[in-house]
Amino acid sequence: MIDENAYGLLIAWFDIEDVEYSLETEQFVERYGEFRATILGCLDAMPLGQNVRALDLGHAFYLELADGDEQTDPIRWLRDVRSRTNELGFSSLSVICHGGRWVAGDSEAEAFASERIGDVTLVRVSRPSEPLRKALAAESAARPNDDETPGWGPGVYVESEVIEALGRKLKNAPTALAAADTSFYRVG
Repeated sequence: MIDENAYGLLIAWFDIEDVEYSLETEQFVERYGEFRATILGCLDAMPLGQNVRALDLGHAFYLELADGDEQTDPIRWLRDVRSRTNELGFSSLSVICHGGRWVAGDSEAEAFASERIGDVTLVRVSRPSEPLRKALAAESAARPNDDETPGWGPGVYVESEVIEALGRKLKNAPTALAAADTSFYRVG
């Protein structure tokens, strides 16, 4: 296996359960299909980079690409995708992270695999990935825990390491939001 730096982008339908419970089954299935088609359409019409790995998590899509393989500004890309979902009435959460990930070496099989262990189907979709771990932590921090802990809410969140990796400086000093072992900034 090879360790490399990568960007991880998570695009989640923030209030999917609220929508599910408020609609009839057929209406929800249609609405879910619209969300999925919107994200897939963005992946097709707006290339993010080379060798992008995408995971359909049901309520969200996670994308990962090696640092240097991006063909466009990943923050702008994420904002554009979120704008498209918002135009269609979806409340969304978008996160971009940066960190190390492990990928297959020249003679190794790809990370995506499934195997049977007794009555269990085990599906491996990733080798160890710091961006994935941090994106999931940010999504958890954005969701409300109870009436006293409302969470960050829907929006676009950029991890501090992304700012550094892209060689950018913040124009002002926004409030840093902590999740797990890193900081995020709300940029939309």
